[in-house]
Amino acid sequence: MKKTKLGQELLKGMKEIIAHQEGKMTLRTSELEMLEPPPELSAKAVANIRSQNLHMSQGVFAKLLGVSVRVVQSWEQGDKKPSGAARRLLQVAARDPKALLLAATPRKAKAS
Repeated sequence: MKKTKLGQELLKGMKEIIAHQEGKMTLRTSELEMLEPPPELSAKAVANIRSQNLHMSQGVFAKLLGVSVRVVQSWEQGDKKPSGAARRLLQVAARDPKALLLAATPRKAKAS
């Protein structure tokens, strides 16, 4: 059986983990603080973020988030719930609408 590059890298990594656990090798480590999951949002909360925080129509809001108008409507009617990624974007929109708008604005090309 032929070893693949990925397979060789996995074996090397496992050997390094074992050596680290046995105190024969020091690996670079880092600690991450686990973030809280994005909050659950009611249909009314989604509608308020769109209309009160961002002052947008459903169509413009949908474009900003990269979803269809029908998806926004289904969130606001309570038929569907936003995914985790969508809830995180909605959380940003609620806390700092300008940050979301800035992130979605194309950068201007630098003049040469």
